[in-house]
Amino acid sequence: MLKQLAIKDLGCASLCLAGLTGWTHAQTAPGDIQRAPVSCDHGKPHPNAPEELAQFEFLIGDFEITSHVMTPNGWSPPRPGPRARWNGWYSMGGMMITDEWYDPDPGANPDAPRGVNVRMYDKASDEWKMMWVATGAARVQDLRAKADGEKVTMWQVYPTQIDLVADFFVEDEDHWHRISYVQDDEGEWQPQFKLRATRLSCAADSE
Repeated sequence: MLKQLAIKDLGCASLCLAGLTGWTHAQTAPGDIQRAPVSCDHGKPHPNAPEELAQFEFLIGDFEITSHVMTPNGWSPPRPGPRARWNGWYSMGGMMITDEWYDPDPGANPDAPRGVNVRMYDKASDEWKMMWVATGAARVQDLRAKADGEKVTMWQVYPTQIDLVADFFVEDEDHWHRISYVQDDEGEWQPQFKLRATRLSCAADSE
């Protein structure tokens, strides 16, 4: 049996629990796509940026996000209704990566809940140091991440009462996904939610 997570305790509820909240708040019929304009200006790395910046370069671009929950039969189909949106770019003159989250896409709801991550690689600790802040909570969350072979693992440092652990996996140059976990009664981490990203083309705006 998995531990229960309280939405009110999660500052990143719109992102960490996208799969859960969306299943009960679908706003449009499947296939009814409402999308804000696609961004084409994502900057570029600074010549002196750490080479490890490439570990999160899969976030650079504009992405449509589908939300899935783990069921006894495996991952669910995509959440009904409008899709979420995730976009990233090289910030601080190309020394960091910043990415934004909207759920749903602001094209479907201009007042959609949203949040932003700032990601900086720290050579001294060989870790990513990151900050997440969202409209749904008046606080900042302190996160860390580290690349390990085929995945990048992220965890939360503050607030300490939230056990946030997630892995990012790159599928190909246009697709990646993030799996978040929850501990079971034996203390083992079990997959709970998946966010799957599909790159949006700049040409989509002119179609």
